[in-house]
Amino acid sequence: MRIPVKQYGLILNSRPAGREAALAMKAAAKPSSGETVELDFEGVVSVGPSWLDEVLTALRADYGRERVRCLPTTNPSVIESLKVIDPAP
Repeated sequence: MRIPVKQYGLILNSRPAGREAALAMKAAAKPSSGETVELDFEGVVSVGPSWLDEVLTALRADYGRERVRCLPTTNPSVIESLKVIDPAP
C-alpha cells in the first residue's frame, strides 16, 4: 500500500503535524495482512525529523517496523531526516 505523503502538505516540519498526519494515515490505510506500507515523498518540498519520527513511530507501532518503509527519494530533507531518526545499523 502506497501513501502519497504530499497530501499532508508540501512542508512537513512539526511533531504535532506529524501526529495528526499519522492519525489520518492510520484511519485511511487498511493494509492487508503482511502488506508493506510505503511512504512516497514525491512532490514534498521539505520534511523535518520531528514530523517523520512521529509518522514512522505511529505506523510501525501498528504495522511493525519491517512493514513500514520510505520509498527511495532524491529529496535531501527526507534523506537527512531519515539519517537522524532511523540511522543505518
